Amino acid sequence: MKKHCVLPLLMAAAVLASGCQAAEAADTTGQTALVTPSDMFTDRDLEVGYDETTAAAITLSGSAASCDSDAVTIDGSTITITDEGTYLLSGTLDDGMVIVDAEDTDKIQLVLNGTSIHCADCAALYVRQADKVFVTTATDTQNTLSGGDTFTPLNDNNIDGVIFSKSDLTLNGLGTLTIDSPAGHGVVTKDDLAVTSGTYAITAAEQGLSGKDSVRIADGTFTLTTGKDAIQSDNTEDTDKGFVYLAGGTFTITAEGDGLSASSWMQVDDATCTITTGGGSANGETHVSDTAPGGMGGGKGGRMPQMDGTTTPDGSTQPPEPPTGETPPDGMEPPADMPQDAAPSDSAAVSDTAAATTTDTADSTDASTTDTVSTKGLKAGTALTILGGNFTLDCADDAFHSNGDLTVSGGTANIQTGDDAFHADNALTIADGAIDISTCYEGLEGLTVTVSGGDINVVVSDDGVNAAGGADQSGFGGNGQDQFAAESGVSITITGGSLTVNAGGDGLDSNGDLTISGGTVYVSTKDGNAYSALDYNGNASITGGTLIGAGSSGMAQNFGENSTQGAILLTVDAQAAGSTVSISDSAGNVLVSWDAPQAFSSVVISCPGLEADGTYTVTTGTSSTEVTLDGLLYGSGGMGHGGMGGGNRANRGETVQNAAASA
Repeated sequence: MKKHCVLPLLMAAAVLASGCQAAEAADTTGQTALVTPSDMFTDRDLEVGYDETTAAAITLSGSAASCDSDAVTIDGSTITITDEGTYLLSGTLDDGMVIVDAEDTDKIQLVLNGTSIHCADCAALYVRQADKVFVTTATDTQNTLSGGDTFTPLNDNNIDGVIFSKSDLTLNGLGTLTIDSPAGHGVVTKDDLAVTSGTYAITAAEQGLSGKDSVRIADGTFTLTTGKDAIQSDNTEDTDKGFVYLAGGTFTITAEGDGLSASSWMQVDDATCTITTGGGSANGETHVSDTAPGGMGGGKGGRMPQMDGTTTPDGSTQPPEPPTGETPPDGMEPPADMPQDAAPSDSAAVSDTAAATTTDTADSTDASTTDTVSTKGLKAGTALTILGGNFTLDCADDAFHSNGDLTVSGGTANIQTGDDAFHADNALTIADGAIDISTCYEGLEGLTVTVSGGDINVVVSDDGVNAAGGADQSGFGGNGQDQFAAESGVSITITGGSLTVNAGGDGLDSNGDLTISGGTVYVSTKDGNAYSALDYNGNASITGGTLIGAGSSGMAQNFGENSTQGAILLTVDAQAAGSTVSISDSAGNVLVSWDAPQAFSSVVISCPGLEADGTYTVTTGTSSTEVTLDGLLYGSGGMGHGGMGGGNRANRGETVQNAAASA
C-alpha cells in the first residue's frame, strides 16, 4: 500500500501560532473582531496527503484521457468528475478541460502529479458543483494550467478564469503550480478561496487570485503578475464577506491594479510581501494645488507655499521632488500685496472615500470598465489590520489604504508610493513596527492619527502626518466653513514610539487637535514661509515625550496653554541643512540634540527637563540663544492658527537674548 499522508504539522503549528492573538472588536469597521487561523482554515485545508491506492487515476495524453473510475466520464478531451473522492491526474492535455460536477455535499480532491492542461477557449479546471474542491500539487512536481485568448460561456456560466469554481476551493500541496491566463483571471471562485501551502506562479490579464466571499492564505510562495488586482475579494451583496486574510506566505506581486484588495476587511498576521502596483511610485498621479488661493487653515485648507526661490537642499534624505510635470504644493505665489505672514495654506490629500465610487468599488472583473484603475498596495473597504509581516511596497497610489480604520501593530515596511503611505478615512493607529517611507506625497493620513509605538521614518513631498476630516477643500472658505476652525473629531495623538518626519510641506498637520504625551518626534520642513513643523486648527498640548521641529518662521506654531511640559519656539538665523539643533540646561547638560536634514529659520523644542523659570540655551548651527521660561511656554509663532488667536501665544512680548557665536 502506497500512501502520501503528509500532514505538515510544523507548518500548521506555525500558522496557528502566528495569529493566536486575542483582540477586541473593531466597533464600526465591519470586522467584528480579529480572527485567527483556526477560524479560517479546517484541518483538511492544511492536509496535503492522499492515498494513492484508493485514488482514481486519470491519465492525460495529448487530445485524450483515460480512467477506470465510474465517477469519471471522458468525452474527447473533456473529463468530468461526478462523485466524491480523490483523483490523481498526470500527463498532458493539449486542449481540453477537467470539470467537477458532483453533488453539492461532495468533497473532492484533485491531485496534480506532473499535470499540464491547456484550454484554448474555457477553463482548464471548472468546478460547476461540489461542496468543496481541494487542488493538491504532489510533492516536488511541476504542474501547469493555461488558457487561450478567449473564454466561451459554458452552461450559461460566464467563465473567465483558468481555474473557475462556483464552490469553495482550496489550493495546497508540496509542488508547484504555474497558471497562465492571457485573457482573464488566474484562479476564481464564487465562494471562499483558501490557499494553505504550495508554490504558485500566476500570470493573468486580469486578477490573479479571486474569491468572491473571501481569500484566505495560510502559507505558500506566490509570484503574481496581473493586469488587474493580484489578490481580490469583492462581495457587494454581503458586507460580512468580501474579506482577505493572510496568516503567512511569501508574495512577489507585480500588478497593474491593486496588490491585495478586499471590499470589506483585511487582516495580515504575518507575510513577506514585495508589491509593485501601477508601475510603481514614479507613475503616481500628478498632485496639483486645489483652487487658489488656498485657505490658511490646517491640513484641509493648509497653506499654499510661495515661490520665493527657496529650494529643498539636495541629498538622499530630502523629501522627493514631485513627478515630472507635477505642480508641487508650492506651485503658486501669493499675490504681491499679501503679507508674507498671510501666505495661504497647503492642502491635504483628498480622502479616498469619494474617489472610491469610481475607482475602489469598480468591478475589477469587468474587462470593459473605463473607470480609473486603483493601484494601491493593500486596500480594504472597512478595516485594514496589520499584525506583522515584512512589506516592500512600490505603489503608484496609496501603499496601505482603508476606507474605514487602519491599524498597524507590528512588522516592517519599506515604502515608496505616489500618494499616501498610510491612509485611513477613519482612524489610523500605529502601535508598533519598523516603518521606512522613502517616497510619498503624504505620510500618515486619517481622520485621526494615533502613534503609540514603533519606529517610523517619513520622507514626504507634502505633509508628514495629516489629520483631516472629509474631502479636501482648499481656497478661502472652500467648503463654506471657517478655514481656521477646528474640525470636531479630528486629531493627531502621539503617546510613544519614534517618529522622524522630513517634509516638503507641514510636518504634523491637524485640522483639529494635536496632543503629544510621549515618544520621540523629530520634524524637518522646507524653509519657506508657508510651512511649519506644527500646523493645527484646534488645541495643541505636550505633556511628555521629546519633540524638535525645524522649519520656516513665518507660520510657525508653538504648543498651547494646556501643556504641562515646557516648550520653546524661536526664530533663528537661517541655518543650512545638516545643522545641529540642541538645548542645554543652565549646568550645560544637553537635554536633546538632532541634526536637521533641511535648511530652517525656526525651531520648536520640548523635552523632559524644561521647567518653569528655568534658563536654557538653544543652539542652532553656530548660533546660541539663551531663553528663560516665564511659565512653561516661550514664543508665540507667526500667522499660523495660534497666531490667529489659538493657544500658542505664550510670552508674546518677551525679548530673546541672542548670543550668537562667531563662525
